[in-house]
Amino acid sequence: MATRQVVVIGGGIAGLAAGVRLVQLGIKPIVVEKRPFLGGRAYSFIDSETGIEIDNGQHVFVGACDQFLQYIKDIGAWDQVRLEERLALPVLKNGRLSWLRARKLPGLLANLSALLGYRHVGIRGKLWILWGLLSIRLTRLGPGSPHDNILFEDWLRDHGQNDETIRNFWNLIILPSLNDDISVVSAYTGIMLFKIALLGPVGNPAMGVPLVGLSTLAGENARNFIERHGGEIRTGVDVASLKIDDARISGVLAASGELIEAEAVVSAVPATSLTPLLPGGTSESSGPDDFFTPAETIKTAPIVAVHIWYDRPVLRQKYMAVLDSPLQWVFNDTDLKSRDDGGGQHIVISLSGAWEWKDRSKQELRQIFTTEMARIFPDTQTATITKFTVVKMLEATFRAVPGTQEARLSQRTPLPGLYLAGDWTDTGWPSTMESAVRSGNLAAEYVAADIGTGNLNPSIP
Repeated sequence: MATRQVVVIGGGIAGLAAGVRLVQLGIKPIVVEKRPFLGGRAYSFIDSETGIEIDNGQHVFVGACDQFLQYIKDIGAWDQVRLEERLALPVLKNGRLSWLRARKLPGLLANLSALLGYRHVGIRGKLWILWGLLSIRLTRLGPGSPHDNILFEDWLRDHGQNDETIRNFWNLIILPSLNDDISVVSAYTGIMLFKIALLGPVGNPAMGVPLVGLSTLAGENARNFIERHGGEIRTGVDVASLKIDDARISGVLAASGELIEAEAVVSAVPATSLTPLLPGGTSESSGPDDFFTPAETIKTAPIVAVHIWYDRPVLRQKYMAVLDSPLQWVFNDTDLKSRDDGGGQHIVISLSGAWEWKDRSKQELRQIFTTEMARIFPDTQTATITKFTVVKMLEATFRAVPGTQEARLSQRTPLPGLYLAGDWTDTGWPSTMESAVRSGNLAAEYVAADIGTGNLNPSIP
């Protein structure tokens, strides 16, 4: 059977993962991206002053991200990431450092043991946390779960949690993982997160970080894989609409007027960008219209990344969470990427749920965060700032607020020939690189099941 032509719209991680999986299934895709670079919301750029490749923000993953990790292996980039063996998280509060560190114990006990030496919660609070985790373990989630309609904070308080445990433990994990405060996320997503992160195998919560820029790691490596196996990557192509003939997708129409014909199209664009691609002709059928409409209700949350270069080391750990401070999470990018910064150090402050910071000027942010760094980390008081910049991602992730599960669409749509990918689709995961890869894999597998494949090459990983 001849190779079928499939177009993937969007060169973010979801679209690239779909492209890689299509190649593995014997289909040579055409991946089109409107920007001149790949990576979507996980990208990097060359800083004009230093010549260093800088990520738009600090992206991390955990050991539970099995499909993302397999994607990294498949595109030949395994040597460009580092993954710890078990949970080991330094947490600073009011000048006092403590660790959430898993012991070398069997199974579930290893992750739960991380609470033993954690000094930011008292003994009574730890017992309540264990009770909360047990309640999570016993809670069943599924389609139509009522937990999607209540707040996680309310659910936790109904299960014995108080201000101390919520502020110093639960939200410590929720805020960076879901990019929103625990007071606004759904119980469904919060429960699911802890089921995976702390109530699974010992390696699940282990932290992983890229050792190279994101566009290189997830973008260019995927480009090389796809093109090496006969697929295409086209950047600078802005898709204006989908082309439909006889109630079936027949290709995509670019803003330039170019028509790219295809037997199937995978749309790997954000939820808010999906419905504008659909031509008015879909209104003739209430089925497709009704299917796509919920995507319009998905909201997004911002992340702000503050980059500071000091002329000397100011942070000894590779990364650190900071409680009761606007800093949230601080990363030692110089150490993480094993880079020689001439004796200096590049610090990245990652601000999740950054509603308070997204509209502040660069000057305001510099004043606030360099002052806070000097207060929290004394070594910065004698260091000189050699460079400062801010990257704002105003629509960094979709919001996991109550009711969101109903708006997350399946990767297979009722419009023949159209498939969806994107971390916002129904993957069972929150807005993460893992969710993006899962969506791309699912979309590609649905394509192959529906239209057939080319000459499947089992030698392709």
